[in-house]
Amino acid sequence: MKTLVLSIALTTLVSVWWHTRPSQFILGSSVTDLQSRSPAQRHNIRQSAQALHGVILPPGQQLSFNTLIGPRTRERGYVPAPAFMTANTVTSVGGGICQVSSALYGAALQAGLEIVERHAHVAPVDSVPPGLDATVWFGIADLRLRNPYPYPIQIEARTDSTTLTLRLRASTPVTSLPITRNHTWRDPQHLVVNVYRGGHPISSDTYVVLTRKTWMDGLDKKLANPL
Repeated sequence: MKTLVLSIALTTLVSVWWHTRPSQFILGSSVTDLQSRSPAQRHNIRQSAQALHGVILPPGQQLSFNTLIGPRTRERGYVPAPAFMTANTVTSVGGGICQVSSALYGAALQAGLEIVERHAHVAPVDSVPPGLDATVWFGIADLRLRNPYPYPIQIEARTDSTTLTLRLRASTPVTSLPITRNHTWRDPQHLVVNVYRGGHPISSDTYVVLTRKTWMDGLDKKLANPL
């Protein structure tokens, strides 16, 4: 009887270890530049990255960026910094954290997560290519993702002086589907970007752009860059 109990206990421990063992496989990742960000933006990015780091998304469950990060207030450690509001840049407490939500979105696309809710910026941003951004505004716009796999996914979010690195890890590898984009200019001020995963449409976003040729040339180079 004692041997049977020990055997059951050992089997249970092995099962627990198997399902919670270190997440050695990277399902999706995003590395974005912080050098062009203001000190206040970098502070907010670090704050939100720390809130995401280590979060585990159980099988079949949803993740809400706004719920995890919470309200962006001074009391919670966030500071005023430049942020996009419509097509303009304004100063807002928590400004800059859309770079974190966009990094999470890009990694989630690679990892094959279900995109439950995501909103593009009104205008293209500098941190990620058009079509791969995800704006968030507490109480208004959220990024929500669902884990479709039978095992948990862990978020790794780290910053240093120059980069934000976000990875989605799991104990089991997956076969990533290719992420592709195409774009058209609806007119000189409106860019339409379509994103596909494994050939299936994911999003179609229309961005307001400037008409200055130098700015558009730079945007065309970003659009041409591989993911």
